[in-house]
Amino acid sequence: MFRTLYFDLETKYSADDVGGWGHIMDMGMAVGVIWDAADGRFHVYLEHQVPALIDHLRQGDLTVGFNQISFDLNVLAGSRIREQEREQLYLELVSLNHFDMLVELKKILGHRLKLDAIARPTLQHGKSADGLQSLQWYKDGRIDLVIDYCKQDVAVTRQVHEYALNNGKLFYESRSGVKTVDLNWNLNPPAPAPAEQMSLFD
Repeated sequence: MFRTLYFDLETKYSADDVGGWGHIMDMGMAVGVIWDAADGRFHVYLEHQVPALIDHLRQGDLTVGFNQISFDLNVLAGSRIREQEREQLYLELVSLNHFDMLVELKKILGHRLKLDAIARPTLQHGKSADGLQSLQWYKDGRIDLVIDYCKQDVAVTRQVHEYALNNGKLFYESRSGVKTVDLNWNLNPPAPAPAEQMSLFD
Protein backbone atom coordinates (compact mmCIF):
# COMPACT_ATOMS: atom_id res chain seq x y z
CA MET A 1 0.00 0.00 0.00
CA PHE A 2 1.25 3.45 -0.94
CA ARG A 3 1.33 5.35 2.35
CA THR A 4 0.33 9.00 1.96
CA LEU A 5 0.56 11.36 4.91
CA TYR A 6 -1.23 14.70 5.09
CA PHE A 7 0.53 17.10 7.43
CA ASP A 8 0.18 20.55 8.96
CA LEU A 9 1.32 22.29 12.13
CA GLU A 10 0.56 25.36 14.19
CA THR A 11 3.23 27.48 15.87
CA LYS A 12 3.69 28.93 19.34
CA TYR A 13 4.91 32.30 18.08
CA SER A 14 4.28 34.64 15.16
CA ALA A 15 6.91 36.06 12.85
CA ASP A 16 6.75 39.35 14.75
CA ASP A 17 7.33 37.51 18.04
CA VAL A 18 10.65 36.04 16.83
CA GLY A 19 12.02 38.98 14.86
CA GLY A 20 10.62 38.45 11.37
CA TRP A 21 10.23 35.85 8.65
CA GLY A 22 13.97 35.18 8.62
CA HIS A 23 13.53 33.34 11.93
CA ILE A 24 10.91 30.70 11.10
CA MET A 25 12.94 28.08 12.95
CA ASP A 26 12.36 30.00 16.19
CA MET A 27 8.55 29.95 15.98
CA GLY A 28 8.22 26.59 17.73
CA MET A 29 5.58 23.95 17.10
CA ALA A 30 2.48 24.14 19.28
CA VAL A 31 0.63 21.28 17.55
CA GLY A 32 1.37 19.03 14.60
CA VAL A 33 -1.19 16.76 12.95
CA ILE A 34 -0.74 13.93 10.47
CA TRP A 35 -3.56 12.09 8.72
CA ASP A 36 -2.14 8.69 7.81
CA ALA A 37 -3.57 6.63 4.95
CA ALA A 38 -2.24 3.48 6.65
CA ASP A 39 -4.93 3.65 9.35
CA GLY A 40 -7.22 6.43 8.09
CA ARG A 41 -7.00 8.56 11.20
CA PHE A 42 -5.45 11.70 12.66
CA HIS A 43 -2.30 11.58 14.77
CA VAL A 44 -1.76 14.58 17.06
CA TYR A 45 1.65 15.67 18.33
CA LEU A 46 2.33 18.37 20.92
CA GLU A 47 5.48 20.48 21.16
CA HIS A 48 7.41 17.96 23.28
CA GLN A 49 6.59 15.23 20.74
CA VAL A 50 8.37 16.77 17.74
CA PRO A 51 10.85 13.84 17.51
CA ALA A 52 7.95 11.36 17.30
CA LEU A 53 6.27 13.48 14.61
CA ILE A 54 9.50 13.54 12.58
CA ASP A 55 9.79 9.76 12.90
CA HIS A 56 6.22 9.46 11.62
CA LEU A 57 7.04 11.60 8.58
CA ARG A 58 9.98 9.32 7.80
CA GLN A 59 7.59 6.36 7.55
CA GLY A 60 5.44 7.76 4.75
CA ASP A 61 5.88 7.22 1.02
CA LEU A 62 4.63 10.75 0.36
CA THR A 63 3.80 13.70 2.62
CA VAL A 64 1.28 16.18 1.23
CA GLY A 65 0.94 19.68 2.64
CA PHE A 66 0.46 23.32 1.80
CA ASN A 67 3.54 25.54 2.30
CA GLN A 68 5.33 22.72 4.10
CA ILE A 69 8.70 22.99 2.34
CA SER A 70 9.44 26.58 3.28
CA PHE A 71 7.47 26.80 6.50
CA ASP A 72 6.47 23.62 8.34
CA LEU A 73 9.77 21.81 7.82
CA ASN A 74 11.70 24.87 8.98
CA VAL A 75 9.63 24.97 12.17
CA LEU A 76 10.38 21.30 12.82
CA ALA A 77 14.08 21.80 12.15
CA GLY A 78 14.02 24.56 14.77
CA SER A 79 13.52 21.91 17.44
CA ARG A 80 17.31 21.49 17.39
CA ILE A 81 19.31 23.93 19.49
CA ARG A 82 22.51 24.23 17.47
CA GLU A 83 22.37 26.01 14.13
CA GLN A 84 24.31 23.27 12.36
CA GLU A 85 21.95 20.61 13.68
CA ARG A 86 18.98 22.66 12.49
CA GLU A 87 20.39 22.87 8.99
CA GLN A 88 21.14 19.16 8.90
CA LEU A 89 17.66 18.24 10.08
CA TYR A 90 16.02 20.56 7.56
CA LEU A 91 18.03 19.02 4.71
CA GLU A 92 17.02 15.55 5.89
CA LEU A 93 13.34 16.51 6.07
CA VAL A 94 13.39 18.13 2.64
CA SER A 95 14.98 14.98 1.20
CA LEU A 96 11.84 13.00 2.08
CA ASN A 97 9.20 12.66 -0.61
CA HIS A 98 6.98 15.73 -0.29
CA PHE A 99 4.19 17.18 -2.39
CA ASP A 100 3.73 20.84 -1.49
CA MET A 101 0.57 22.03 -3.24
CA LEU A 102 1.49 25.68 -2.82
CA VAL A 103 4.81 25.13 -4.60
CA GLU A 104 3.20 23.10 -7.38
CA LEU A 105 0.42 25.64 -7.98
CA LYS A 106 2.89 28.49 -8.06
CA LYS A 107 4.81 26.71 -10.82
CA ILE A 108 1.66 26.79 -12.95
CA LEU A 109 0.09 30.10 -11.97
CA GLY A 110 3.21 32.15 -11.29
CA HIS A 111 1.90 33.41 -7.96
CA ARG A 112 0.95 32.11 -4.53
CA LEU A 113 -2.53 31.30 -3.29
CA LYS A 114 -3.94 30.85 0.18
CA LEU A 115 -5.38 27.43 0.96
CA ASP A 116 -8.74 29.00 1.76
CA ALA A 117 -8.83 30.68 -1.66
CA ILE A 118 -8.73 27.21 -3.21
CA ALA A 119 -10.81 25.26 -0.72
CA ARG A 120 -13.90 27.47 -0.68
CA PRO A 121 -14.64 27.47 -4.43
CA THR A 122 -13.48 23.86 -4.84
CA LEU A 123 -15.04 22.19 -1.80
CA GLN A 124 -17.70 24.77 -0.88
CA HIS A 125 -16.10 25.08 2.55
CA GLY A 126 -12.74 26.16 3.91
CA LYS A 127 -10.62 26.62 7.01
CA SER A 128 -12.37 26.97 10.37
CA ALA A 129 -10.21 29.89 11.57
CA ASP A 130 -6.83 31.46 10.78
CA GLY A 131 -3.26 31.45 12.04
CA LEU A 132 -3.70 34.55 14.17
CA GLN A 133 -6.61 32.99 16.00
CA SER A 134 -4.58 29.83 16.57
CA LEU A 135 -1.75 31.85 18.11
CA GLN A 136 -4.19 33.52 20.48
CA TRP A 137 -5.67 30.17 21.50
CA TYR A 138 -2.17 28.93 22.28
CA LYS A 139 -1.43 31.98 24.41
CA ASP A 140 -4.75 31.46 26.22
CA GLY A 141 -3.86 27.84 26.97
CA ARG A 142 -6.64 26.49 24.73
CA ILE A 143 -4.54 23.78 23.13
CA ASP A 144 -7.75 21.82 22.49
CA LEU A 145 -8.91 24.51 20.08
CA VAL A 146 -5.50 24.62 18.39
CA ILE A 147 -5.68 20.85 17.88
CA ASP A 148 -9.17 21.06 16.38
CA TYR A 149 -8.09 23.87 14.07
CA CYS A 150 -5.00 21.98 12.91
CA LYS A 151 -7.05 18.84 12.27
CA GLN A 152 -9.43 20.89 10.14
CA ASP A 153 -6.53 22.30 8.14
CA VAL A 154 -5.21 18.80 7.50
CA ALA A 155 -8.68 17.62 6.48
CA VAL A 156 -9.07 20.51 4.04
CA THR A 157 -5.59 19.89 2.63
CA ARG A 158 -6.45 16.25 2.05
CA GLN A 159 -9.80 17.05 0.45
CA VAL A 160 -8.26 19.61 -1.91
CA HIS A 161 -5.50 17.22 -2.94
CA GLU A 162 -7.90 14.33 -3.49
CA TYR A 163 -10.22 16.55 -5.53
CA ALA A 164 -7.30 17.47 -7.78
CA LEU A 165 -6.29 13.82 -8.19
CA ASN A 166 -9.85 12.73 -9.00
CA ASN A 167 -10.86 15.65 -11.22
CA GLY A 168 -7.63 16.96 -12.75
CA LYS A 169 -8.40 20.54 -11.73
CA LEU A 170 -8.99 22.95 -8.88
CA PHE A 171 -10.94 26.18 -8.58
CA TYR A 172 -9.49 29.26 -6.96
CA GLU A 173 -10.54 32.78 -6.08
CA SER A 174 -8.88 35.65 -7.95
CA ARG A 175 -9.44 39.37 -8.16
CA SER A 176 -11.49 38.83 -11.29
CA GLY A 177 -13.58 36.01 -9.86
CA VAL A 178 -13.33 32.22 -9.56
CA LYS A 179 -10.96 30.58 -12.03
CA THR A 180 -10.00 27.00 -12.88
CA VAL A 181 -6.51 25.52 -13.01
CA ASP A 182 -6.04 22.23 -14.85
CA LEU A 183 -3.69 19.80 -13.13
CA ASN A 184 -2.00 16.49 -13.77
CA TRP A 185 -0.76 15.54 -10.33
CA ASN A 186 0.35 12.03 -9.46
CA LEU A 187 1.01 10.31 -6.15
CA ASN A 188 4.77 10.09 -6.50
CA PRO A 189 6.10 13.45 -7.77
CA PRO A 190 9.72 14.40 -8.35
CA ALA A 191 11.78 15.99 -5.59
CA PRO A 192 10.47 19.43 -4.52
CA ALA A 193 11.91 22.70 -5.76
CA PRO A 194 14.34 24.60 -3.49
CA ALA A 195 12.68 26.28 -0.54
CA GLU A 196 11.62 29.91 -0.65
CA GLN A 197 10.19 32.24 1.97
CA MET A 198 6.44 32.01 2.41
CA SER A 199 3.88 33.31 4.87
CA LEU A 200 2.73 31.59 8.04
CA PHE A 201 -0.90 32.19 7.19
CA ASP A 202 -1.16 30.65 3.72
